[in-house]
Amino acid sequence: MNTDAQATFTALQTINKGLSIYSVEDPRFASYGRLLDSFDAAKLVALADEVTPLPTEGTQYVTSEARLEAITDLKELSLFFGGEAVQIGWCNGQNSTINGAEYHKSPELFIAVTDCLQFLTPYSALKEFSSLSSSEAELFFFPKGTVALVDPNVLHLAPCSVHESGFRSLIILPLGTNEELGEADIAKKRASSDREAPLLLKRNKWVIAHPERIQLTRQGALAGMTGENRRVTPLPV
Repeated sequence: MNTDAQATFTALQTINKGLSIYSVEDPRFASYGRLLDSFDAAKLVALADEVTPLPTEGTQYVTSEARLEAITDLKELSLFFGGEAVQIGWCNGQNSTINGAEYHKSPELFIAVTDCLQFLTPYSALKEFSSLSSSEAELFFFPKGTVALVDPNVLHLAPCSVHESGFRSLIILPLGTNEELGEADIAKKRASSDREAPLLLKRNKWVIAHPERIQLTRQGALAGMTGENRRVTPLPV
């Protein structure tokens, strides 16, 4: 980390006493993914900072942003996904709680447009596809400009704000991920006896929600996250 990022990280740890926060450069992160130091995201970060809105309340997620995709070699990005076509979306807003977890059966390329925090949980912590303790999550600090390839099946959700002003991030996934399920898929899900099927909420998106996160449970997410809805205190502006 550079000097400014280190100072922010130290301030976060100080204001969040009792909450373990790790740098994304910590060896612990290797259990969840890897940093792509060779990938130059400067143009994407600058454009995303300019053209993507920052909600004053809640979070907003857009699966595909044409203005970002237009300045990027999508074929190069597809190599991280085994040659699959990809989309560049964004997730911005205000968030300070874990709220639940989702996973994809593909990697996710995450780019921190601002400083971000992420709760990450190993897939092995998901019990019988019906229960996940919030205590199993580890919290990582992603400084602005960080590019990380998160492994398939790693449990995560929207980033948390480092600063009270909110966060911006880019989310690169296989094309169609997070789109609504078709009627045929919904019918198959309802008829399936597979224990994982109830977690499938959207395309390539399996979700388990904390009961307090009614925005997810109203969409049909299983309210199976147990324990405290863990909270981060962001730094004042």
